Amino acid sequence: RDELLWLAQKLREEQVPHFWLAGGTKVLFSDQGFKGVVINLRRFKGIRELSPGRLEVLSGTPVAAVLAYGLKRGFGGLEFMAGVPATVGGALYMNAGAFGEEIGPWVEEVEILTPEGLKRFKSSPSWWSYRSFRGPSGVILSVVLRLNPTSPAEIKRKIEEVLRWRRAKQPLGLPSFGSVFKNPPSAAAGYLIERAGLKGLERGGAQISPKHANFIVNRGGARAEEVLYLMERMGEEVWRRFGVRLKPEVQIVSV
Repeated sequence: RDELLWLAQKLREEQVPHFWLAGGTKVLFSDQGFKGVVINLRRFKGIRELSPGRLEVLSGTPVAAVLAYGLKRGFGGLEFMAGVPATVGGALYMNAGAFGEEIGPWVEEVEILTPEGLKRFKSSPSWWSYRSFRGPSGVILSVVLRLNPTSPAEIKRKIEEVLRWRRAKQPLGLPSFGSVFKNPPSAAAGYLIERAGLKGLERGGAQISPKHANFIVNRGGARAEEVLYLMERMGEEVWRRFGVRLKPEVQIVSV
């Protein structure tokens, strides 16, 4: 924390452009890179049990590590996140979820590096909406999660069920940033993209997955501009055919 606070202060004082990176699962940097400092939080990780089922988790901790801790100690609730290659901080920023569940309701409080300094806040239901965090602005450094007492056997069963579904439905064998677009109210984004006839479309090393149309996979050497081209085609075709505007889940970072 001291190092991060010192660094944040220096970057503000020197007015250096900077970007806070969690796991990077939902981030696409332009081919020109980023002209500034990138602060990678992946090594800012750890789990501390405050009381049974109440865990303080540093933002760079992988979601998988929280699931593993819960499995060992008998605390469940986040099994729907199994297979999501995100850090806890990144998952909070987009209120990650699956199967009709989201991480937001499991949050009790957050520690945020705000422009005024480091502050702790009690979570509010108003912060969390579909794939969005509307809490105080700043950088999430830690979170307190409250999980439910659950038998390890039940936790394991749920995790295995989720992983089986992901292996069957999603192209896990190639690099991707998961779902490209948020699901609109009318229908799943993948369904609309598939109906638009775009499944399997390629541009350079990037391809709209033949297995799941809301995934863009890197078949080798894909450039950001190729991914962006496919994203634009997906959005344009769905709008033209169905009158639905798709909103990206992915954060695009340019120079």
